[in-house]
Amino acid sequence: MLKRNYIYTVCFCLAMLVFGGCKNAQEQGVRRIEAILQQNAEDIVFGNETAKHTIFLYASYNCQYCRYLFSRTFPGLKENYLDKGLVKVVLKFVDFGEDPQTQYALKAASCIYRHGNYHKFHELLLADPAIVASEKFRALVDDIMAENTDIAQCVLSKPDSDFLKNNLKEFREHQFTGTPTMVINKHVYTGFVSFEKIDAIIKKEFEM
Repeated sequence: MLKRNYIYTVCFCLAMLVFGGCKNAQEQGVRRIEAILQQNAEDIVFGNETAKHTIFLYASYNCQYCRYLFSRTFPGLKENYLDKGLVKVVLKFVDFGEDPQTQYALKAASCIYRHGNYHKFHELLLADPAIVASEKFRALVDDIMAENTDIAQCVLSKPDSDFLKNNLKEFREHQFTGTPTMVINKHVYTGFVSFEKIDAIIKKEFEM
């Protein structure tokens, strides 16, 4: 009995470590930060790089509400703001569990964004984030690298965790509390946000 309880406790703690940061917390109050966030080379940009306004998004494919944000909120965001060059979203990957397979997948995603066709890779990880633990996924990344030497050099350079550690450090320094977290005009919005709500936020924050 004691052994069984110990196993349950360990499993629960591991689950909280990996998924505990994932939130649907629309009710939380909005907080302002004074720091100016920077777009880094490893970040992924949705929309036009030259857009006047920027939304910083801290997210992970392992987070259910992050996937909801991409699948339910982003279509309206893309149509009304991203495709028109009004706003861009800078995605900063956050990995709480420091799982090597997840870190490899996120590094591959960053490299593919910079040197290849990220959209299909993005859709795959949204549909099945657990695929990163499979041999099929490794084979897929190997095939992509074989066809694109720039992606291969990017994936094989530097430890997978370098930029992820920097993102996590930044996340904690700003006392963000979960994913997805969006920073819009220095205001912090944590948890899933519907398009209707983010539409109102964007119009208010950027005076559109």
